[in-house]
Amino acid sequence: MTRSIFPAIALALVSTLPLAAQGLTGPEIMDRHFHKAKPGTLVMTMSMTITKNGKNLSRSMTTWGMGDNAKGEVERKLIKFLAPGDIKGSGFLSSKKVDGSTESQLWLPAMGKVRRLSSGASDQDQAFFGSDFTNRDISGFVEAEFTYDLKGEEEGAFIVEAKPRSQMTYERLVYRIDTKDFGARRIDYWKGGKLFKYQTLAYTEVDGFALPSRILMTASSGSTTEIRLSEQKVGQDFGDQVFTERFLKQ
Repeated sequence: MTRSIFPAIALALVSTLPLAAQGLTGPEIMDRHFHKAKPGTLVMTMSMTITKNGKNLSRSMTTWGMGDNAKGEVERKLIKFLAPGDIKGSGFLSSKKVDGSTESQLWLPAMGKVRRLSSGASDQDQAFFGSDFTNRDISGFVEAEFTYDLKGEEEGAFIVEAKPRSQMTYERLVYRIDTKDFGARRIDYWKGGKLFKYQTLAYTEVDGFALPSRILMTASSGSTTEIRLSEQKVGQDFGDQVFTERFLKQ
């Protein structure tokens, strides 16, 4: 009797242990993070507030997204600026491949032409329309771009260090990943041996998907950029024509 009960008790005890105690590694944690369910398509309204030197600058945008790198798909994103007037009509189109390479295009009506951004650090690590986000931050990261090392667990979050496999401005990122749902609570960006900036995230549920509702980037210089996301609509069939140069310029 004792022998038959013991394995069941042991299994029950193991199932209640923190995942780190069960031997989950940094790569396994980040694999679960990147494989969190995403909608096939997403349309949302974004408001951005940039605060520097005590002054606020507000921007509003509409964003379309499609694809999931974790499923082997190209992730595409189009951002069109609605306000203020000096950048109204501007746009940013990004296609992120599974290997981390990125094809981006920038449309500024005043220039009258589309600028193609290279996949390298010189273009991808430039500030996104004067904010504390870079073009790379906006396009998003993919799992294959980094190596991962679990550093510990703190206040219900795994601490995972990510080091880039190829050149970029950041020498490493430090993720705080929720131990229950594997969403990112905070991401620290390190540069030159110092904390360069950090991002905190809040989420809301839309049709069964956990989607960001507020993203705050805080730079070591003291500036901040807050993005609030609203009117998030998932599963809309808007077709591939959205992610074209022609639509970018409309």
